[in-house]
Amino acid sequence: MKALRSRVLRYVRRRGALIPGERALLAVSGGQDSGALLLIVSSLAAELGLEVAVAHFDHRLRSRGEARADEEAVRELAQALGLPFVTGSGDARARSARRHESMEEAARNLRFAFLAREAKRMNAGAVVLGHTRDDRAETVMMHVLRGSGLDGLIGLRPRSEWPFGRGPALARPLLAVTRAETGRYCREAGLSPREDPTNLLLEATRNRLRHEVLPSLRGMNPRLDDALCRLGDAAAAAVAHLDADAEHAWQALATTERRAVAFPRPGFEGLSPAVRARLLRRAVRHLAGPAADVEAVHVEALEHVLGKRRAAVALPFGLTARVSLREVRITGGGAGGSRRIEETRLAVPGRTELPGWSVAAEIVAPPAEPRPRSRYEAWLDADAAGEPLVVRSRRPGDRMRPLGLGGEKKLQDVLVDAKVPEEERDGVPLVCAPWGIAWVVGQRLDERSALREGSRGAVRLRFRRRGSGR
Repeated sequence: MKALRSRVLRYVRRRGALIPGERALLAVSGGQDSGALLLIVSSLAAELGLEVAVAHFDHRLRSRGEARADEEAVRELAQALGLPFVTGSGDARARSARRHESMEEAARNLRFAFLAREAKRMNAGAVVLGHTRDDRAETVMMHVLRGSGLDGLIGLRPRSEWPFGRGPALARPLLAVTRAETGRYCREAGLSPREDPTNLLLEATRNRLRHEVLPSLRGMNPRLDDALCRLGDAAAAAVAHLDADAEHAWQALATTERRAVAFPRPGFEGLSPAVRARLLRRAVRHLAGPAADVEAVHVEALEHVLGKRRAAVALPFGLTARVSLREVRITGGGAGGSRRIEETRLAVPGRTELPGWSVAAEIVAPPAEPRPRSRYEAWLDADAAGEPLVVRSRRPGDRMRPLGLGGEKKLQDVLVDAKVPEEERDGVPLVCAPWGIAWVVGQRLDERSALREGSRGAVRLRFRRRGSGR
């Protein structure tokens, strides 16, 4: 146990997984990996100068009794270690069905939303996960099978950015530790891990990879996991070099505007294709938000048109890359604004600032007859809408029940019927309740969120475009 703690301490310091003095929120399911994570990091907290808290999330995929037992096991361990404990829950099955997400994706989105809220509440700089070397090897191999680019070959990083836009860092201090070692550590510490419910969510490909493909390959190379992790380290070194080159090129060449990023064509064409791809991705994130990205097909399309005098390439999020004799210019949509809105919780009551929008929310008595002053104002039934209310841009598979229609409809069809230009649809704010879309701002209200006879309270929302009187 002492030797393993020393290895983790060296790894954390060498790789910068955790930063001395920061608050760290440990995500603990109760399984052996997260159990070992809790025991090891809490034992190193004083030496690392960390403030540690523990978070547990119930995806409602197990029986109520099993879920309660999981939570109590983690709570008791946190209390025994003298650490703050928070818990949350979400219905992964319901979200999967409602948003047409895989069960794994739905559970992950719910869990990360909870962790982000709690980290923000306690001003934690990092959410700490119990991923091991086995998880990293699996991830590298998964990206090999999917034909990922160089970035994907890195697999899991010791410390990385929040995957959904703004948020705390993700820290993984156990990436040098094997799954067998976390199990042995728990046994020697006298800890009986619970069954990790997230293991039930493994997608079919990863399940087969874990239980069939990798065991077979280990028969050919018993040190396969080491080889995959070395591949990840080599990719990380190459990516760091490319990122440095891209940063230098961005500073030297990029001209940024509110709705455009431009590069002089001669300078842009003089860069390597790998650096050009990174500049394109950075321009897209600058215009569409930190979680936005492009696929290889878009990079290849831009490379293709660089051989022409003038051309244009359609990009995601309503963006376009235009090549002229003088410059390469990535631009957004029209005045309606196609900049994507990352999922943001509304302050109710209060004011929330979004890209291109300011939102005022208040809780009021239901008016006898709601009369919105503009199409950017609405009253929602407070009880029916529930909380939290969030605002985001559209996602694939979004559906709603438009008030007065008497049935469900694809959001895409709602926007087409409203004659919203294609390049502006990513910028239409969606007010979402826990059960789905409550209001397509400026267009349609969902029948489930509408005021009805006997409503006890209303949430009045007023959206205003920044820089306009609307």
